Amino acid sequence: MFRRSPLEMRVLIVAPIGRDASLLASALAVLQIETAIATSAATLLRMLNEGTGSAIIAEEALTPGVLQNIRVWMDSQPAWSDMPFIVLTSSGGPTHESHLRAQELQALGNFTLIERPARPDTVRSSVCAALRARMRQYEIRSRQEALIKANADLEQFAHSASHDLKEPLRSIGIYSELLARSYGTLLDEKGLQFLTFIQSGTKRMDALLADLLSYAHASSISGDAVEPVHASRSLEAALDSLAGALRESEARISLGEMPVVRMRQSHLSQIFQNLIGNAIKYRKENELPLIEVSATKAGVHWVFSVADNGIGVPPDYKETIFGIFKRLHPNSKYSGTGIGLAICHRIVERYGGRIWVESEPGDGSNFFFTVPG
Repeated sequence: MFRRSPLEMRVLIVAPIGRDASLLASALAVLQIETAIATSAATLLRMLNEGTGSAIIAEEALTPGVLQNIRVWMDSQPAWSDMPFIVLTSSGGPTHESHLRAQELQALGNFTLIERPARPDTVRSSVCAALRARMRQYEIRSRQEALIKANADLEQFAHSASHDLKEPLRSIGIYSELLARSYGTLLDEKGLQFLTFIQSGTKRMDALLADLLSYAHASSISGDAVEPVHASRSLEAALDSLAGALRESEARISLGEMPVVRMRQSHLSQIFQNLIGNAIKYRKENELPLIEVSATKAGVHWVFSVADNGIGVPPDYKETIFGIFKRLHPNSKYSGTGIGLAICHRIVERYGGRIWVESEPGDGSNFFFTVPG
């Protein structure tokens, strides 16, 4: 059961009156776990910081000042930590005073009450339950640490891919272009076709590496609060990047009033660029794309909308399109890497929002995403 270090799984005992502390330590000896007796509130807090699986505290030791100090300590703990406390109370029927005291002990959060005199089996079973709960918290911590490391490795890989793989890819692109210019007239139809395959594959791989790097950056966005920024700046930057595609497609775009939001300008601009770019890409044949960007307030969030009159999204794919490398159409018909919407989803998720689409095939799409206000 106890796969963690003895320090992480030890049980602290705070019972200043009589022999309670030594009796509790003796009762727990059969579990073969480490116990430590804290003789004061200051000692308890020091031991909590050193590492603890659970703590057994006699009710008389929990003065208002001690409760407040423990509460301050709990507030300083990481999100995964929820220390289980076991409180030894006086025996007897419930009274108004005991009810008020129980309410005071709510400051401990995750706590269990045991009436005295407590049977050794009761103490041992309560401690085992508390340590199992603590073990699960440690497992959550381990998974979080592994996830953080995996994300860091992914970002490092993406950086390496962006620099190390792009260099030979650039060489392939340059020499295939030189080959076409210098020897294109010497190649037959099949040779020219092969050369075209090389050039198109090179461009696609270059775009894929760029999108992988963007996805890795989106995965490493911290949850720290950011300064408010006007969404219109992000939208303008996205439209500048898409100027060529907007001009070529003759798209008509309608812009609503943009709010001030708590998101980094570059991240919001990337979402706009991907969604508006998709609206241009997945337009209907022989019909000019119509795109409308707007925002509405919803509680503490702003809900942005990017609507179009394009080909739409089949109902069965409204969730899966936000996965990485998820494509509904062959690259020969609609170019792309299948990462754009995954990047949007990851950015919005990192800011505590969500993204979804409302669409019917042939009737256009309306992509929504929420951003903290």
